[in-house]
Amino acid sequence: MSGRKLFQLLASSGLVVGGLSLNAVHAASVPPSEQYINSPATVLMVDGTDNNSSVSIRFWLSTPSRAAFDFGFMDDSAYVSITNQSRTQGQHSFLGGDSVDFALRNFGSDGLFGTSDDMLYRISDSAGYARQRYFAPINPSHASDPGVTQAYFQDLSLNWDLNLNGQFDAHTLIEFATSKYDGMMPSTSAGPVYCPIPNEVPTPVPVPAALWLFGSGLIALAATVRRTRRA
Repeated sequence: MSGRKLFQLLASSGLVVGGLSLNAVHAASVPPSEQYINSPATVLMVDGTDNNSSVSIRFWLSTPSRAAFDFGFMDDSAYVSITNQSRTQGQHSFLGGDSVDFALRNFGSDGLFGTSDDMLYRISDSAGYARQRYFAPINPSHASDPGVTQAYFQDLSLNWDLNLNGQFDAHTLIEFATSKYDGMMPSTSAGPVYCPIPNEVPTPVPVPAALWLFGSGLIALAATVRRTRRA
C-alpha cells in the first residue's frame, strides 16, 4: 500500500496522525445555545442596537396558588411588584446595564401583600431558590454596550424550588417585548458570566484515547496488508 493510499485511508476515517480532522473538531466543540445557572446570580439587562436605552421585558408566572404569589424585583431592600393585580403576567422596562434581582413574593399567613409576614424568594438569595435557564442567543455585535463581547440571550426561564426539596414549585418565563436585539445574561458581583454563541470558531479539543486506539489499529492494518502483498 502506497503512502498516499495509507493517508487517504486514515483521512476517510476522520483521523489524521497528530489530531482530529477538521469536521471532527467542529462536531466535538460546538458551543451550547443555552446556559444554565444553578447558583445565586442576578440578571444583567443588555440593550440592543436600537433607538433607545431601555430594555422592556414581559413575563408569565405559573405558581401553585395564583392568588398567593406575585412576581417582581428588589430595589435595594424594597420589593417592587410588576404583576399588579394580574398575578400571572406583566411587563416592565429597565435600563441597559441594570443588574436585576428578580423575586417571587408570597403573601404569608395573613393573606395580604405588603405586610410584615410576606415571604420573598430572590434569585440572588444564597439559599438558591431559583434555577436560571437562558436560551435564544444573540450575537454580541447587536449589543450597544461594547463590553458585551460574547453571546447574550433573548429568553430566560426561572424555575423556583420554594421549599428547597429538589422539586420545582413555580415557573417564570421572561422574554423581550420590543427590540429583537435586547437581551439579558447572568451577572454576579464579580461581573457578567458569559457563554459562547453557536457558530463561533471552535477551540481545539484533546483527542480522545479511543480515537488514538482506532487510528493505531488502522495503521497496524495497513502494515499487515503491505506485508501480505510483498509476500
